[in-house]
Amino acid sequence: MTPLNDVARFAQAGNATFTLRSKKTGGRFTYRVRQSEDDASFFFVQLLTGPDNTADYAYLGVIRRGVYFHGKKSRITRDAPSNKAFEWFWRMLAASELPLDQVEVFHCGRCGRCGRPLTVPESVASGFGPDCIGKL
Repeated sequence: MTPLNDVARFAQAGNATFTLRSKKTGGRFTYRVRQSEDDASFFFVQLLTGPDNTADYAYLGVIRRGVYFHGKKSRITRDAPSNKAFEWFWRMLAASELPLDQVEVFHCGRCGRCGRPLTVPESVASGFGPDCIGKL
């Protein structure tokens, strides 16, 4: 996904699943970022940890008022490469300085807002279904 504002809009849409891949190392991690039902400025971050890409997610941390915090109850350590990658990604994204020459961001083919499958070519490119893109 490019440009930078599309990545930021998708990651903060409320129901985003995306993969980060380092262009330097080729390493990749898949994350889910879900908005809290109670607080629009609070998001839960999960990491794909197993082979089932619909159910094998583990709690990683939270985003509160735009700032990422590693979860105290996360089974994934603060020093884990997956956590460091997300911390770096979110810090760069929040500063509008995400170097897209160093990292690739891929959505999973589902709308970042409602989670429904994307089928319209323009929706696949943007990461949002035709109804949801108008609501952002």
